[in-house]
Amino acid sequence: MMRKHLLLTTLLISCTLSAQEIGAVRELKQLWKYDEAIAALTQMMAEQGPRADLLEELADCHYQSGNATEALTQYSLLAEMQPDKLLYKLRLMNLLYRGKQYEAAIGFGREILQRDSITQVLSLVGDAFNQLERRDSAQWYYRRALARRPHNDAVLSKLCGILLGREQYDEVLSLTDTFLAEEPDNLTILPVRGLARFNTQQYEAAEADFTRMNQLGDDGYAVHYYLGQCAQKFSRTWVAEQEFELAWQRDSTDVGLAITIAKLKSDLQHSDWEQWYEKALERLKPDQRTIANTAATHQNYALSAYKYGKWDLCIREYQQMLEYSPKHYSAYYMIAQCYENKRDYRNALLWYKKAQSAFAAGTRGREIADSGVERMTAEIFMEE
Repeated sequence: MMRKHLLLTTLLISCTLSAQEIGAVRELKQLWKYDEAIAALTQMMAEQGPRADLLEELADCHYQSGNATEALTQYSLLAEMQPDKLLYKLRLMNLLYRGKQYEAAIGFGREILQRDSITQVLSLVGDAFNQLERRDSAQWYYRRALARRPHNDAVLSKLCGILLGREQYDEVLSLTDTFLAEEPDNLTILPVRGLARFNTQQYEAAEADFTRMNQLGDDGYAVHYYLGQCAQKFSRTWVAEQEFELAWQRDSTDVGLAITIAKLKSDLQHSDWEQWYEKALERLKPDQRTIANTAATHQNYALSAYKYGKWDLCIREYQQMLEYSPKHYSAYYMIAQCYENKRDYRNALLWYKKAQSAFAAGTRGREIADSGVERMTAEIFMEE
């Protein structure tokens, strides 16, 4: 009888000590001292064996500290030990998603959803399908998530992102109008509606959305870019210039924006238009993905230079354009006209002849070239 009492007392003391030790570990976790907690748990497991409660604490330490590899290992072991516990599958799903193992994350997500339609799981499975560019499946899960929790701006924004990509603007407007009727100043959904309005040519309404965003403290690239676009639609070019320059201050990598500003400044006859073409060209690299943009930038630069009578600059830019777009034959007679305006008739004749050989008889380009050759031949004759 005494032996039984002694054994029971020993077990109770052991359990009490174990509970105190786990309590100390949890306190370390609350203080973000994960390394110390992991060391304590490792020692406890060496003494007491791989108990499920200790493994769970260890897995959580790795999860919270961002050690995805160790957390994945521990939660995989726990899921084998207790396959009915959803927490482990949830953690595995999240870890696999973070590790870009989207198919595996979808598998765990579907397994969880067979037991419980958790909104966050529906959304994350949708995210995984979205990452895999399987938009139909992503859309289906986002809609299920919204059916469970309609006023969810994060999920609605993702669904609308897919719809915008498919140019389903009417549905985007319907969904965002419904949401913003309840929460008119939501900075996640306002830009979505603004974009849909802009793409359906509701420029005044789009401008109102982006202006409201700016009033609410959003001073980012997209706000100023679309305010500039809207101002252009209403021919408020000075406002457009200011907004585009503010957008550039937020993102100076957008080559298209630099070209837009350059053309706008050229039209407004502002002295710094050349600088903006140079900024665009500085950011372009002549590889297969940017050749068309590079050629277009040189062409726009050349056209603006021609308008200002900067013949040498125009010639330079057209010649550089031809390096990226050698079949853009209209550059030949444009270069010829620059030389003609400089009274350099021999070079003008050379380029008009190039245009002659490039354009078929009867085309407008050939007519310009033939006329140029005739004029230059006469001018050279007169000089001699």
